Amino acid sequence: MSPALAVTAILPVRDGDPERSAPSVPTESSPDPEILRCAETLEIPWRRLLVEEILSEQRLRRYRAGPRRDSDLDAAVAILGTGALRSWRVRDRAESLAMQARGSVRGALRRLRRFVRGLAGASPRDGAAFVSHLRLAHQRILLLQRVRRAAARSRGSPAERLAFVCTTARCAFDDAEWALREESSPRRGRRMEAAVRKVRDEGFSVPRAGSEAVSLVELRRIVAAGGPRGRGGIPNAD
Repeated sequence: MSPALAVTAILPVRDGDPERSAPSVPTESSPDPEILRCAETLEIPWRRLLVEEILSEQRLRRYRAGPRRDSDLDAAVAILGTGALRSWRVRDRAESLAMQARGSVRGALRRLRRFVRGLAGASPRDGAAFVSHLRLAHQRILLLQRVRRAAARSRGSPAERLAFVCTTARCAFDDAEWALREESSPRRGRRMEAAVRKVRDEGFSVPRAGSEAVSLVELRRIVAAGGPRGRGGIPNAD
């Protein structure tokens, strides 16, 4: 079916139009090609959406399993920033709160408003959330530097090197892969600079300065000024 015919097939029937069979609407159990074909017909940017979901899920899993309680939504905003709604876990939890608010469940509307204010940057807790976000960025940079050092010491087959890096640096598989690629690159550069760039590319807010070294110094200064991590804060990346 051509795209033009496919679009026609999903438009509502107007007065005077000939009758036609109801279009097939895919479900979660539908074959993947059918779902993707329908998404492309509707011009849904499924590639971008999936990539954003994957990146959000990876970042959430580095620090916690995902928002299953209302309090975890605050942590999700600290980890993902304004991109929190790119996570299906966050959206599901926010939708649940919205349904509770519509059903007049006590406290649901207040918790939902707090989450929305956090996304909009209008919450009194934004300062603490931003410091938590920067603290995570700093911990992530330190972790990636440790992973790179482990990669430099690794020996053996690719599988053996991956296992060594993951075990030694206590890191995720994708971080170990990244470190090994960086170490094998002829233009690998300084490990600290590569770590800062990767963390910034992952969506963390890292100050920009004349060099990545100065950026890291500025980041450390802000994190130190934010004080010690309070109770209920974000767990270390280590």
